[in-house]
Amino acid sequence: MKITLAAFTKQGGMLCLNLQQKLNRQGYDVEGYSKYQINGAGALEDSLDEFTRKAFGVSDAIVFIGAAGIAVRAIAPFISSKDCDPAVLVIDERGKYVIPILSGHIGGANELAKIIAKLMDAQAVITTATDINGKFAVDSWAVNSGCNIMNIDMIKKVSAEILNGEQVGVHSDYPVEGSLPDNVIISDSTKVGICISDSFKPIFSQTLHLMPRQYALGIGCRKNTGYAELLNFVNFVLDINGISPHAIEAIASIDLKSDENAIRSLSADWKIPFHTYSANELAELPGDFSKSDFVKEITGVDNVCERAAVKANNGRLVVPKCSWDGITAALSKKDWRCRF
Repeated sequence: MKITLAAFTKQGGMLCLNLQQKLNRQGYDVEGYSKYQINGAGALEDSLDEFTRKAFGVSDAIVFIGAAGIAVRAIAPFISSKDCDPAVLVIDERGKYVIPILSGHIGGANELAKIIAKLMDAQAVITTATDINGKFAVDSWAVNSGCNIMNIDMIKKVSAEILNGEQVGVHSDYPVEGSLPDNVIISDSTKVGICISDSFKPIFSQTLHLMPRQYALGIGCRKNTGYAELLNFVNFVLDINGISPHAIEAIASIDLKSDENAIRSLSADWKIPFHTYSANELAELPGDFSKSDFVKEITGVDNVCERAAVKANNGRLVVPKCSWDGITAALSKKDWRCRF
């Protein structure tokens, strides 16, 4: 997770540096900026508007150290949608309170607030209704379970039903494990419900559709392959196999392709992480894969796309190598279950 910190006073700057160091030790990728010069912290030289615009483009979370009003005015022009906005939090300059103000569930602001509060011996101030009432938050569950939320406007309808004490049904094409939350039942007969499936099924009068991300897409291609060529081929492979791009959790290839613009563009446009592996890592992977002496001569491993796909999600190969004009693609599928 990439976190950007911003402080506006001297005391806030010192807190910014301290928090940056603590979060870095926890494994987060953190950059801290201060209006006042603090050794070890970056200088906040841009206007607040420009700083926020840049941070929205590159950060998973933004933490403002200062007044909540400053943060609200700063982010207002850039708020887009709860499924793509970064988490935004506010901390007072004395480090007493940590307040998530945007993307509490899907963006992870609530959870990050709790983590920061623990690191700083502060109080996380959570205001989302499902959390303060101890109710099931379906958007948090979907994110943590690796599902894509296909019709995000239905989140508020499901949450409203649960908060009002009404029952919400679940229809799942996958095995359901664990104890169901209060007001959630396995049923197709409620007015509002959750459908967990690879395809949209209007099971309920008002259906929230969640699609598990259970596929990894392995790609190989010649150097400087055009993006349009790659995109068209990948879409073709997915289409003939009945797989939605929304069901893909990772794109993978060999490390020789780490800077391949077409693959990186696909990853960015689809908002899917791109992983690369060394030839040795791919070669050591057990399994029955297609073999090519030519590919081995060039890359050091006999197959890239199949091995990379399986390596990315520890799944089983379900779509073996497809090739066209110097591009190869394969897909692996992991065992996904609906766990409460």
